[in-house]
Amino acid sequence: MAYFNIRDIFQNTYSIPIYQRAYAWTEKEINTLIDDVYDYYQRENNQNYYIGSLVIHSDTDDVTSVIDGQQRLTTLSLLICYLKNESQYSDLASNLDVSLNFESRKRSTDIFRTLKNKDSFEKILDLDNELVDGYRVIRKKFLEKDSSTHSDKFDEGYFKYLLENVILIKNELPKDTDLNHYFEIMNNRGEQLEKHEIVKAYLLGLLPDEDSRGRSVISEVWNACQRLDKYVQIGFKPEVREQLFSSNWNQFIPTNFIQIISAFPNSDSSSVYKAISLNEMLQMTPNPEKADETDDTGRYHSIINFPNFILQVLKLLKDKDTFDWNYESRGISLDDKRLVDQFEEQITSVQDVYEFMYLLLKTRFVFDNYVIKTDSINDNSSDDSNWSLHKPYMLIGKNRNNKKLSPRNTFYDDDVTQNIVVKIESMFQVTDPRQIYKSFLFGLLQILNDDAVLSDNDLLVKKLIAFASQRFTSLTKNDSVFDSGVDTPNYIFNFLDFVLWYQETHGANRGIKATDFEFKYRNSVEHFYPQNPNADEGHEKLPPEELNNFGNLCIMARGHNSLRSNLMPDAKIKEFKATDQSLKFELMQKLAENDGIWYIDQINKHSQQMKDILSEFVEKDDK
Repeated sequence: MAYFNIRDIFQNTYSIPIYQRAYAWTEKEINTLIDDVYDYYQRENNQNYYIGSLVIHSDTDDVTSVIDGQQRLTTLSLLICYLKNESQYSDLASNLDVSLNFESRKRSTDIFRTLKNKDSFEKILDLDNELVDGYRVIRKKFLEKDSSTHSDKFDEGYFKYLLENVILIKNELPKDTDLNHYFEIMNNRGEQLEKHEIVKAYLLGLLPDEDSRGRSVISEVWNACQRLDKYVQIGFKPEVREQLFSSNWNQFIPTNFIQIISAFPNSDSSSVYKAISLNEMLQMTPNPEKADETDDTGRYHSIINFPNFILQVLKLLKDKDTFDWNYESRGISLDDKRLVDQFEEQITSVQDVYEFMYLLLKTRFVFDNYVIKTDSINDNSSDDSNWSLHKPYMLIGKNRNNKKLSPRNTFYDDDVTQNIVVKIESMFQVTDPRQIYKSFLFGLLQILNDDAVLSDNDLLVKKLIAFASQRFTSLTKNDSVFDSGVDTPNYIFNFLDFVLWYQETHGANRGIKATDFEFKYRNSVEHFYPQNPNADEGHEKLPPEELNNFGNLCIMARGHNSLRSNLMPDAKIKEFKATDQSLKFELMQKLAENDGIWYIDQINKHSQQMKDILSEFVEKDDK
């Protein structure tokens, strides 16, 4: 396994074997690659950006066959062709000679040779061909202007960064590799080696060859943890489950990684390699432990994927300061574009590996039990928002040998805590459904990794409400943020809905249907009184300060208001009466119906009422 920047990668002549499929990247994949490099260049222009792996086999001293990664390599080749042919920064690539041959595809080889020829490439730009299509996409993309300065978006610095700091991880197969068999393995995998698999190979590579037992256990734990749609216990044999999670399979027992190793029988260590290379990693097809057929498996959908989950764990390990919303970007970046290099920077010893792997398993156990998921079995929602908070326990059947993992509510004996935790976590999730930069999950995991908090439901609720309130406070330091029209942060609306729900279920009586309220992906801030009312019907436009006032704003599912944005409030009420809207919308509806009108007085009245509710709740929480 070796690392090469783009300039170094193109010191070879590459051949695409006949058994590789034709070039198939579309505008979406090409633009994503270009934009990802641009985003990374803008934020971290002195840091390397790892874009994936390239598996090769040297046929001769002059020609290298591409076994895996040819779609990305071909795209990069077309990028270099554009840079040399048409960019004002062509001097940056003057010493690069991109050589790409397509075995038994003479037309593709000839077309590529023409595309890289500055004097002839324009003659074939009208051809119907996948390589020419890719070049045209790149050409169009690089003509984009910066939206603020209207100058070239992709400047000289970008192309320098592309050549010097964009890194491919190159793995050369041994000379005697059976390429047909190897390619069959790659087809069975169905996809290129993923970054988290490269991280796994890196961690295993830090262990000495003689630590075969440690390698075996790390591989077992890693494989169990990466299946986020199943409880982590399912990834282990029943006898190991009992050692790790108690005889009831629902407590986390180890206090360090040595104890995790001790939970595995000695015989398991013989089943794993003594050394690890990327080549070996590629040839290892996943073989997760087969769960008991009675285990409740695969029904849940996680709010985060595994690469971003291990970044969360790395940040938990290395960023010890209590999470602060005012400094959420400090420390380890929660961006999986930096997955490989951040692990290489932070995990450098056997002790580091052991500490990380212990925290990975512990955090995965906590995540399973205390972080919401969506439940595919009981999902009646239209937007994958059927929130569940379950923990598994061992259920023993009539036959005493028939044991299985079965879910029940995490706080099965405390409905109040169960509902509050689900509401707070789902509030955060619908506000920020991204996989990357999931800061709320990091702060949440910090709270949940404290055993004292998990043993005291009242303390847990207090911590979570404080965490939610701190987010609100960090966003509303300037009171004008409330009245920013469609730019008002979604979190303010969702937090208000949480407060209204909480107060209504704790004795308040505002006449709203709080009991049935659920957070859904309402991600569009809309005007209740429309921005462009129908003048022919005698409706006047509101002044901007009233139009964009918090009292005239509500949050809705994007599709709900897309075709009805110019409806007057009474028409909106009739249109949406049967739909599941926010609690703020429900209060606006009640006020409009009671007063028989929705105009400036109602807007200001509602705005002040909602701000008072929020202010009083946060002040009470601070005490």
